[in-house]
Amino acid sequence: MGVIMSFTRVSAAELDRLTAATEWPDDFLDELAAPAGGPSGYLDKAWAGLDHLLAQAQIAVDLCETGRPLASENYFAWSPDDVSATAKTLSRYPFDELALFFDPAAMDEAGVYPNIWVRDGDVGLHYLRHHYDGLTLVFRYAAERNSGFLQHFG
Repeated sequence: MGVIMSFTRVSAAELDRLTAATEWPDDFLDELAAPAGGPSGYLDKAWAGLDHLLAQAQIAVDLCETGRPLASENYFAWSPDDVSATAKTLSRYPFDELALFFDPAAMDEAGVYPNIWVRDGDVGLHYLRHHYDGLTLVFRYAAERNSGFLQHFG
């Protein structure tokens, strides 16, 4: 186990319910199913590597700080506007531009989770590419549907 990040597409009404809650509605997660036919927003442990590459490339996307905290410490709300703005930004940057900032030794030295970058080398780069492609796809898909995200981070 480790710290993972995922994004689940939610409607504006579902997002309003979550942001208004003062206690975490456990039943909500049980009822929530990823909308059929949509791409996965599961980043696994790639979130930190992607966040690092985005920061090094000076791309204004912050996976860890954009969402607003909800009643449960591991969940955050991304508004449809957040999703749309992020989708637009990500669409301008193919992974090859981020890959220019992939420096396994520097990433391990900086403690970029999960500290596999020197050990895994090109496999780690492929891992990040795979999850970046999924990230851009899920954000574009959600933005086209004016959806928000329920972000799990923990």
